[in-house]
Amino acid sequence: MSRIRVLEIGKSTAGIGTYLRWLAAGLDLERFQLTFACLSERGMELAYELGSIKDIRAISWPMNRFKVDPFSDLLLTLRIARLIRSEKFDLVHAHGSKAGFLARLAAIGSGVPVAYSPHCFSFHAGVSPLTANFFAALERFAARFLTARIITVANGEQILATRFRVGSPKLFVTVHSGIDPDLSDKSVDKTALKASLNLDKNAKLVGAVGRLGNQKAPLDFVRMSAFIHARMPQIQFVWAGSGPLDDSARKLSKELGVAKVCHFIGEYKDIPSLLSLMDCFVLPSLWEGFPIVLLEAMAAGVPIVATDIPGNDEVISSGGNGWLVPPGDSSALAEKVLALLNNHDQASMFVAAGRDKIQKEFTRAKMLTTIQNVYQDVVDEKGCK
Repeated sequence: MSRIRVLEIGKSTAGIGTYLRWLAAGLDLERFQLTFACLSERGMELAYELGSIKDIRAISWPMNRFKVDPFSDLLLTLRIARLIRSEKFDLVHAHGSKAGFLARLAAIGSGVPVAYSPHCFSFHAGVSPLTANFFAALERFAARFLTARIITVANGEQILATRFRVGSPKLFVTVHSGIDPDLSDKSVDKTALKASLNLDKNAKLVGAVGRLGNQKAPLDFVRMSAFIHARMPQIQFVWAGSGPLDDSARKLSKELGVAKVCHFIGEYKDIPSLLSLMDCFVLPSLWEGFPIVLLEAMAAGVPIVATDIPGNDEVISSGGNGWLVPPGDSSALAEKVLALLNNHDQASMFVAAGRDKIQKEFTRAKMLTTIQNVYQDVVDEKGCK
């Protein structure tokens, strides 16, 4: 039987870029013939990386992922439409709200089914009601007429979609993201790594990883740092990532007197090694899809304090394998971090429970097997193979 021809299309940055890498590295290439269309900034870099894998084709096209641009969006839609028809794909899997909508428009009339992974719907918490309702209306249209399956990475996405009347229940399937627990097992020279980052080799470290944007609430991280610093001045803090709030976060750290202990190190490629330095990991996000970094922290053996929001609450059971606190409450973040730093037994219990949860629920192998089964189901329903 011939392989199922799949077009994977999505932006090339952050979590979706990582997700595309996982698909390229882990899907069964004896069953699936894969083409990747890598959009937005870093598209060429990702396309080169994925295209270097034997038997995978990858291309890149520009896409402004932050706003609607009628001319460039129309051009991109036409390019996608031409590709779908010329390559005669059996399935398109589109990732992210904008790429997902444009890909579904492009597939109209082609007869090719489209599976869509929002990776956090565009009408999430923090969006104004007017904007949320506008995007929800587009999603309702696309779900009803243009979508074969909606693959969510968290059950919270389905709950949110139901609230906004997007899609029927039969369209949805949740496939939790998974990681390879063995990735964190490599040896790390912690003293040398701390020195390279200008961190005190003897100080305990509280860290975060993510884009310095509103979603990740980096200013709450700085406020938390000040709260902890007043009680344990020897603690140091590190944030890996860049974004529009970089200057604001640095300015606030100076205003609150923690600039010398609060380190913003920008983009950092070796996240597992960085996590291995941490005595506590913090995720102060205001909204999420399904945060992979929590799984990475669990695999690295780092106790976690995160906000109690959809997505986070499917990874962390508060009091079981970490702590969850209300979003926007930097003092609650600080109190739970202090509790873990001062209670080695509880921190160790959280670490053990976290690793056990990964093995039972969140492995990469389980994720990939389920996705392949979804692909097969969609193609079989369409009668393509």
